[in-house]
Amino acid sequence: MKMPRIPLKAFRWLLLLALCAAVVLYAAGFFGGERVAPGEDPRAAGLPAPTATALAEKLRAPIFEEAIGTVRSRRVIAISPQVVARVIGVARQAGETVAAGEELVVLDDREFRARLAQATEAKSAAEAAVARAEQAKLQSEARLTRATSEEKRVQGLQQQQAATTQQLESAQADLADARAAVAGAEASILAVRAQVAQSAQVVNEAEIALSHTRIVAPIAGVVSERAVEPGDMASPGRTLLTVLDPNALRLEARVREQSIGFVRAGAPLEVELPSSNAKVTGTVAELLPSADAASRSFEVRVDLPALAGARPGMFGRARLAIGERELVAAPRRAIVRVGQLETVVVEIGGRWERRLVTTGSDLDGDRVEVLSGLVGGEKLGLGGDAP
Repeated sequence: MKMPRIPLKAFRWLLLLALCAAVVLYAAGFFGGERVAPGEDPRAAGLPAPTATALAEKLRAPIFEEAIGTVRSRRVIAISPQVVARVIGVARQAGETVAAGEELVVLDDREFRARLAQATEAKSAAEAAVARAEQAKLQSEARLTRATSEEKRVQGLQQQQAATTQQLESAQADLADARAAVAGAEASILAVRAQVAQSAQVVNEAEIALSHTRIVAPIAGVVSERAVEPGDMASPGRTLLTVLDPNALRLEARVREQSIGFVRAGAPLEVELPSSNAKVTGTVAELLPSADAASRSFEVRVDLPALAGARPGMFGRARLAIGERELVAAPRRAIVRVGQLETVVVEIGGRWERRLVTTGSDLDGDRVEVLSGLVGGEKLGLGGDAP
């Protein structure tokens, strides 16, 4: 009776499965170690003892929760005009750097120059009126001096019966008129001086309005947005440019309401920026008091130190410690990887055996977390010394 022939494709699959099984058995130590004589317990033979060993440790480590956020500048200034005028020129494009005080936008200033000239002319006229009023006061004071002397002279003559009552009354009337003229001159001076002060205020306002036709950068930074072109009409409330400080950055992250109690203003917080491959320690600067009703989370603002490569708009993660957990840590040199399998050589009852383990995240000090296969306290073989 003939045996059925195995198709070539099926034979290839069987061969591949056999090779995989051999690799697994080799990784588990079935093909290693010394030969076992007939009648001996193969488990008693074990593996050769490694020369370098270390202990699997049981540790307590913080439990971290990631808060996702976006890097933003702490200083973002929207530049708006304070007067209504047509835009003549814009000096910078978005993305260009600017210095503090640098002229960014020029507005049409013809109307404002005309107002300043008119106000200056009115001030000059008021100052001239003050000069005339002061001259008139001097004349009135001279007349008062003469009228006072004349009244005294006529009064003396009347006492000597050398002047009539009518002459005395006339001298007294002239004296009263002179005094009234002086008072009127003083009032005129006060009035025109008030006009001078008012016109000076108008001149000052006109100068300020004229200065507003030259819009300068309030800080050194980068133009993040340009929303105006020459020929546009600028008006108060309309943002022309936005300037930000690229060196004053923070991470604005969302923290779940269940975890917000672990956040404190002024506390350090570890921040990771994957795009720039950077990990830094920031400081919690602000914790907004109200939660977002849709996401049930709070916004936390973490100030970042100066960091090369970090830019506003980048993705970032803040690591928030919300508790502690117990874990088992093993030296990274104790882990042997064959394909997807991870093994360690562990001492059990005086003999060395290979054991499958599952590792987790990397720890500090060249250690790795062991999720399964070890409970802590085991003696492990290290690196190339492990069989």
